[in-house]
Amino acid sequence: MEKQVHVKIDKKSDLTLREVLRKIEEIQSEHPELDVFFDGDMYAICSRPRKVMERL
Repeated sequence: MEKQVHVKIDKKSDLTLREVLRKIEEIQSEHPELDVFFDGDMYAICSRPRKVMERL
């Protein structure tokens, strides 16, 4: 699964946690098929396709 970067955040940015979470929610609502998350190593909002669990 390949990770896609939506927003790269400058470490010196004055964005609040609330603003970052709001952006994550916005991206998630626009793309419900993606798992949207904050990547602390890259300091970015990223996503990857949701895993589809097969029923046995």
